[in-house]
Amino acid sequence: MPHGTKVLIVEDSRVQARIMSEHIRGVTPYETLVTATLAETAQVMEQSRDDIFVAVLDLNLPDDTGGEIVALANRYAVPAVVMTSSFDEEVRKNLLAQNVVDYFLKSMAEVTNMENLIERLHKNLSVTVLVADDSKLARHQMATLLGNQNYQVMEAADGAAALDILRDTPDVRLLITDYHMPRMDGFELITEIRKTRPKDRLAIIGVSAEGGEQTARFIKNGANDFLTKPISMEEFYCRVNQQMDMLDILQDYKALCEKKDS
Repeated sequence: MPHGTKVLIVEDSRVQARIMSEHIRGVTPYETLVTATLAETAQVMEQSRDDIFVAVLDLNLPDDTGGEIVALANRYAVPAVVMTSSFDEEVRKNLLAQNVVDYFLKSMAEVTNMENLIERLHKNLSVTVLVADDSKLARHQMATLLGNQNYQVMEAADGAAALDILRDTPDVRLLITDYHMPRMDGFELITEIRKTRPKDRLAIIGVSAEGGEQTARFIKNGANDFLTKPISMEEFYCRVNQQMDMLDILQDYKALCEKKDS
């Protein structure tokens, strides 16, 4: 996956585009590219895809009355964040069906949230996630969602395979594991992992079609969080990114403590 450093802003209002561009460049370390039409965006994506790690999209463009801008971003595998002036449940369902990373209203309060997401998406380019599930379909679904968020994804078909991967790949920062798996189930896997890798080094999210008692067992065995199948896209994104944010906070705090002690 390209490790770009630029944010593409697609907005036909020059004033709005300038405000967003200046604000992003002012509060983040990222440069911006600005386009105002579907045709111009297609050209920029073709020429500068490797430089772009996220696109902030306006859905109302002069040469795009059918919402093709999101499909264009998907075609180039550019994570899409939508800024919209109006929002309702129908708009939400439509955007989620198109695999957008997130959506925000055009307001200064929402712009701040959008900028936080942009920083998360850039950090994710260097974050490796392991998905352990004996269902190929479930692994593919979660891997696709993680890829939409710029994560680098590895897969394992059971707990034993996941444990082998973790031993050989120390830079994995998040494990998402199912409970029911052959050879070694999710509970056994987590128990083994926590013998050597604490929560501040590796976050773990348990996944199961059953909640209740399994939720408690996952957490007691050492998981940081739990998700119930079928997985909601929005909940999945929120919980995964929250775990990564928490790891970053713990890492920064640890570094600060070590600096004070030195």
